[in-house]
Amino acid sequence: MAKKANGKDIEELENAFHDLSGSSKEKSAPSNPKDGTKKTSLILIIVCLCLVAAIILVGVILVVSINKDSNTIKSNLSIMGVKVKGMSQDEAIEAITQEFDRLYSTEPIIVTIDGEELKLTPQDTCIALNAADAVSAALNYKQPTKGTVALDISQYIVLDKNAVKLILNDLAGTIDSDLKQSEYEVVGEAPENMDEIDDNASQVLKITIGTPGKKLDQDVVIAMILSACSAGENTLTYNCPVSDPDPIDLKAIEAEYCTYPVEAEFEEKTYKVLGGTFGYAFDHDAVSDALSKATYGQSMEFKFTWTAPETTAEELNGQLYRDELATYTTTQYSDWNRQENLRLACEAVNNLILYPGDTFSFNGTLGERTTEKGYKPGASYVGGETVMDIGGGICQVATTIYYCTILADLQVVERDCHTYASSYTPLSTDATVFWGGIDYKFKNSSEYPIRIEAVSDGGTVTVTLIGTDTKDYYVEFESVHLDTYPYKTVYKEFKEGNSQGYSDGKVLTSPYTGYKSEGWSVKYDKVTGEEISRTKVSTDVYHTRDKVVVKIIESEEEETEGPGGETEGPGGETEGTGGNEGTGGETGGEGEGTGGENEGTGGESGDENEGSGETPESSGE
Repeated sequence: MAKKANGKDIEELENAFHDLSGSSKEKSAPSNPKDGTKKTSLILIIVCLCLVAAIILVGVILVVSINKDSNTIKSNLSIMGVKVKGMSQDEAIEAITQEFDRLYSTEPIIVTIDGEELKLTPQDTCIALNAADAVSAALNYKQPTKGTVALDISQYIVLDKNAVKLILNDLAGTIDSDLKQSEYEVVGEAPENMDEIDDNASQVLKITIGTPGKKLDQDVVIAMILSACSAGENTLTYNCPVSDPDPIDLKAIEAEYCTYPVEAEFEEKTYKVLGGTFGYAFDHDAVSDALSKATYGQSMEFKFTWTAPETTAEELNGQLYRDELATYTTTQYSDWNRQENLRLACEAVNNLILYPGDTFSFNGTLGERTTEKGYKPGASYVGGETVMDIGGGICQVATTIYYCTILADLQVVERDCHTYASSYTPLSTDATVFWGGIDYKFKNSSEYPIRIEAVSDGGTVTVTLIGTDTKDYYVEFESVHLDTYPYKTVYKEFKEGNSQGYSDGKVLTSPYTGYKSEGWSVKYDKVTGEEISRTKVSTDVYHTRDKVVVKIIESEEEETEGPGGETEGPGGETEGTGGNEGTGGETGGEGEGTGGENEGTGGESGDENEGSGETPESSGE
């Protein structure tokens, strides 16, 4: 417990203070040691008291300062245009209250709605401001600011909303309107068939443009009033939102009611014509343009019309089989059997259609020539001998087709020439066939289908290729004679009165002259007739066959055939210099009469009727 100070202690303290503050010039007498100790204690006490007093003073100052800062607005804010930074709470309340009263206590708030001016007096709105809460928001504003920020105090402004809505209702009655959507209908009878124009079909598209809707949104207007007051403004403008009718969906109408032209086209592979139908619709561009210029509530009508395709089925069908690509006729008079074989072969290929890319095969088309099909025996060369073969003579049909192939400038796939030159066509323009071995093939290398027409009249065969000619040139087939290999006359001896009944000089084997030749395809300009190009399409060698003649000898002995058998003159049968070189490659060339010498009763394979002494050396029907 602290000791209570007495009068003596106080007196000593006063003396000590007096000594400390006394004149420095005064000299005191030497003091007693005990007296010095007392004085030091007094000094320490005085210093402590002074420190305590200073601490108390600083504390009081700090408290006052903190209290003052807490009531000062530090953010760079403005309220209704009043800059309140640095104001105390009371100062800010007073300042914004004065400004609010100046703006809104006597003056009306003017709202312009769709050009219509509306004055809202203070009595209408009962407008008031909760200034204390607004300033409190300013005091607590913590966000960093760049420049002065207008504080939104709309939530602290009070309006009689019901009273304002009653006033707005009166104006809404003259502004609000209901939205009416655009409408359309199609009236009349629709056509049943689109392949051709139907004059009885008559339809009309009727369109009525809708009208927009408008509505005064009272809650939005009230929110705008509060926002304007928060900014210190007493005028504002509001435009009622307008809802336009939805645009007419032309695509949907077209999908439901309209049809459009379908261009004619060839079906792939079959070349059947597809499409080529008319369209039946209203004019899309005209309707679209009219809609872009239409006014609200306007009614319009548009007639449906027919539209032809750019390419009709009739036009495409007119392109098919419109041109004669090539035609050729061969003639070989012979017996009725051969003529019947020619007729059957022509019937097999007649009206055959070859589509682009198709390959024609003679054997594949005719099949095996049999008596069941009606084919007759005819002379043919088989293994170098003349035999009576079923279907003999039909090489003439293959040859005629081959000639047309070259004239039409089509691709030859497989072709062989005869062993002996034919009498019904020039050298290197023939084609031989034999079931199971030799075939004639060509490919339709044009862009359109081709129809083969083949007819036979007696020994005459005519083949025509019908298609679509897109070439600006025509082709001629030329035969070029390179060499001739003559035959020799060979005598075969028989005794007089021989069992065969041969007489002297009888021809047992008719001869053939051998040839070497080339076939050429020559192109000429259709307009000028000038030669464009020439291409060798084949080199062919036709064999020689010697003439065999009976020689009667008078000897009583058995007939002889000369030394060693048959007498042949100098050399016997000759075959030229190279055998048969044409194997389905190139053809064409200059014609040389009837294709070689023919001294017998026929000459081409399948048209000879010779005695039993023949020794032919070719093959083919």
